[in-house]
Amino acid sequence: MPGETQEATVGYMGEFHLQNATTLYELNQVKSFGVPSGGTREQTETTHLKSPGWRREYVSTFYEDSDFEVVMNTRALSDTDTLCEAALKAGDVRPFKAVLPENGVPVAQITGTAKCIGYDRGEVSIDGVMEATATFRVVTIADIEAYEA
Repeated sequence: MPGETQEATVGYMGEFHLQNATTLYELNQVKSFGVPSGGTREQTETTHLKSPGWRREYVSTFYEDSDFEVVMNTRALSDTDTLCEAALKAGDVRPFKAVLPENGVPVAQITGTAKCIGYDRGEVSIDGVMEATATFRVVTIADIEAYEA
C-alpha cells in the first residue's frame, strides 16, 4: 500500500479491562498482555487418490480456542486481585476490552468475552516485585476497532 507506515511503538498506556459485577473495570498495574485473537481453525485432511495436482486437500472444522495472559504487579486482596480470583472461581464468561496504544496514545481496542482459566499470584522473593498472571480463554471476539474512551 503506498504511503503505509509500519513503525515500531511501545505498549505505554495500554489497558486491559474485565467485567466485574456491574461494569468493565480496568485492571491496575498491568505490565503486559497478549493481544486477544479469535484463534485458529483446525483442518482435517480429505486427500484422495485423485486429488488434483498431487496436492493434499483439507476441510476446515472446529475453531481452536485462543488463550492469552495478563501480567500485572499485584498486592493480595486489592480490587484487581479480588476480581481476578473471583473470575477464576466463578468460571463464567465475562466481557473484556484490550486497549492498544501507539506512542503512548490509545488508538485501537479489541472487545469480546473470555473466561478466566488461571490465576497465579507468582512468588514472594527477597527483592522482587510480586507479580500475578491471569490467563483468559477467548469465547467471542469483535474485530479490532478505533479506541473509544
